[in-house]
Amino acid sequence: MMKIKFQASFNEFHIDNDFGVSYRGQELTLYPKELAVLSYLVQHAGELVSKEELIESVWNGAPTSDESIARCISVIKSRLRKANPGADALIKTEYGRGYRFVGALSHKSSCLCEESFQALIDASPDFVALKDGEGRWQVVNQAGIDLYDLEGKPWQNKTDLELAALSSPDHLESFQACIASDEIAWHAGKPTRSTEKVQSAAHGPRIFEVIKSPLFHEDGSRRMLIILGRDVTEKTLAEEQLRLSAQVLLNSREAVVITDADNNILSVNRAFTEVTGYIAEEVIGKNPRILSSGRQSKEFYHALWHQLEIEGSWRGEIWNRNKNGRIYPEWLDISMVRDQNGLVTHHIAIFSDITQRKETEQQLEFLAYHDPLTRLPNRLLLRDRFDKAAAASARNETMAALLFLDLDQFKNVNDTLGHEIGDQLLLGVAERLSNCVRDTDTISRLGGDEFVILLPELQEISTASTVAQKILEHLSNPFDIGGHILNTSFSIGIGLYPDDGTDFDTLLKLADAAMYYAKDCGRNTYRFYTEQMNIHAMERMQLQNNLHQALKQQEFVLHYQPQFDLASGQMIGVEALIRWKSPELGLVPPAKFIPAAEDCGLIVPIGEWVLREACRQNRLWQDAGHEPFAVAVNLSALQFRRGDIVETIIDVLAETRLEPAWLELELTESILIQNVDYVLGVIKKLKKIGIRLSIDDFGTGYSSLTYLKRFAVDKLKVDQSFVRNMTVDPDDAAIVHSVIQLGHSLKLKIVAEGVETRDQAEYLLHEGCDQVQGYLYSHPVPADEITKFLKETELLSKTTD
Repeated sequence: MMKIKFQASFNEFHIDNDFGVSYRGQELTLYPKELAVLSYLVQHAGELVSKEELIESVWNGAPTSDESIARCISVIKSRLRKANPGADALIKTEYGRGYRFVGALSHKSSCLCEESFQALIDASPDFVALKDGEGRWQVVNQAGIDLYDLEGKPWQNKTDLELAALSSPDHLESFQACIASDEIAWHAGKPTRSTEKVQSAAHGPRIFEVIKSPLFHEDGSRRMLIILGRDVTEKTLAEEQLRLSAQVLLNSREAVVITDADNNILSVNRAFTEVTGYIAEEVIGKNPRILSSGRQSKEFYHALWHQLEIEGSWRGEIWNRNKNGRIYPEWLDISMVRDQNGLVTHHIAIFSDITQRKETEQQLEFLAYHDPLTRLPNRLLLRDRFDKAAAASARNETMAALLFLDLDQFKNVNDTLGHEIGDQLLLGVAERLSNCVRDTDTISRLGGDEFVILLPELQEISTASTVAQKILEHLSNPFDIGGHILNTSFSIGIGLYPDDGTDFDTLLKLADAAMYYAKDCGRNTYRFYTEQMNIHAMERMQLQNNLHQALKQQEFVLHYQPQFDLASGQMIGVEALIRWKSPELGLVPPAKFIPAAEDCGLIVPIGEWVLREACRQNRLWQDAGHEPFAVAVNLSALQFRRGDIVETIIDVLAETRLEPAWLELELTESILIQNVDYVLGVIKKLKKIGIRLSIDDFGTGYSSLTYLKRFAVDKLKVDQSFVRNMTVDPDDAAIVHSVIQLGHSLKLKIVAEGVETRDQAEYLLHEGCDQVQGYLYSHPVPADEITKFLKETELLSKTTD
């Protein structure tokens, strides 16, 4: 080994006669070959020295590999760098051409040395390589060496085909593709992009996005090809997966909505448009609530989002509205998408219109619980409704009834006219039966000619006999079916819950037995299972017959109970109360005959008579010179349902010449809660006429503050059941207090019924009650008693004046 020193001046690099090399007193230790290469480069400072020149002058033309020369240069640079940092930059490597000694060093070099360049490209995960103009590999980074498994192999200055021979046979196709893409780049004369596949020993098939940039000499000959390759395998696979997912979503039969974290719509698929009618442009950027039907409450959506936050998904049935306004059921599945930090980035909703499925389910459910011919409930549904009715009766201490109906002589119709006519007859019978019962009742067909009717929530046993009698009357009219006039009748058996039985099977069996008893009695009749009930039924029927006669013979009379201002004691009106003056039964109270009149429908003509008679009498009092006051008349729910109550009242007022202001109509709470919109319309018309309105027996029904506000009545009447015990029962006292306060807050007058003691009157006065009526002041009395009272009051007033 030979030692050399740097002994040159500051900016010069000198070699003495003994090949000693010095610079600023620093020495280098080099092998002879390395020293010879360095000396040759220094002697030719500034010139480009090719590898061939170095081989000829230093190796005397002996065969030498490119790697040997590169290693020699690398060692020289390393020694220079150790002697004086930056001195290695005096030797420049020009890839593919040779080496150049720059000749001077005035400061630390900032130029990129070969080792730094190699370190730089090795730091890149991308593939980096340089080829000379003849396609020989000059530089490649570690990523490229690993990719082609070239570690430790003499790859430098090799062509692609030569490298293919050094590496795995799997790479042959890749190297051949490289040659083809190289030529494309050279011919293009500018950077080109291509996608190339490489078989990686460590990772299998890889996909690279390659950029090849050609460089040319001044004469246009090929100088160098710079190759940059980025592994885009995962990206390509991800994009392919996205494309596949997009196609799946696009062609999915289920609607898909993707929203951002703020629930703004980002994307919808084709099925979304088919289900909702909205195209993508109409909903992108909007909130999915544009589809809301309004059927779900805020609580529903609150629970939905709560579960979504906790569990990350929600699925269930929901109602939405499409672009045309149609509300439809859908099955909805919502999922949250979170990033690696757990933050919500997207929501994905998948849904489908399940209208057809729901309709099919409903149809199947209907067929499971209904008779296919008449569409009436079958035995299964009847049993279920009976169980509910029995439970309600047990809670409310009411009754229920099963009416077992058998169509008399129906077999003869089938045998003589055929089953088609028989079926048409059954349909006609079912229609007539529906006109004989309430909406809350159930008509069921068990099969053949047997029907069963469930009557729930009965207050009176007589209601069952009334319904049975109505059925017999409706069936008495013949049917015209296919040109055949058919006379029909029913034999009806009645069983009562809980008196006759407490379970469905038992009660049905007893009603069936009662039906056969009715057949034995001559058909076209009804019988209770219990004989005593048959007696009551006959009495009820007789009472209804007598009511028909009483209406014709004008046996009804009105009594009037005065109403007083509680503070002044002045009479301010009367309530008209009907009485039946029967030649056989004497004076019959309304509690006994009004229910029968309601059951048979006579309450409508009777109510109209009461209205006309009360208005006529009030006009007589006014014509006699008495101070005008209002007469209160009770209206029944049936009068309202008839639909002509307003016209009737207008006619009566015109006929009796009574001003509307002196008529007060008392409505029960049961009227107000049935068909609210219709009732509200009627009340508005009555108020427009100028008639006063009050709610009778307030607190005993199903009052609603909303209804009170909407109906805008004038008075509330506190039921006497609360007034009777309010001075001894804190609960009743609290109810009375609440009703008075409620009424006054709505600017209504409060009337207390059934006041019988002075203590009650004083308590009501203290609570602020406005008006009273009851036995303390007067029993209901005939009209002439009111006339006498008015005269006495007026005489007393004149005497006092």
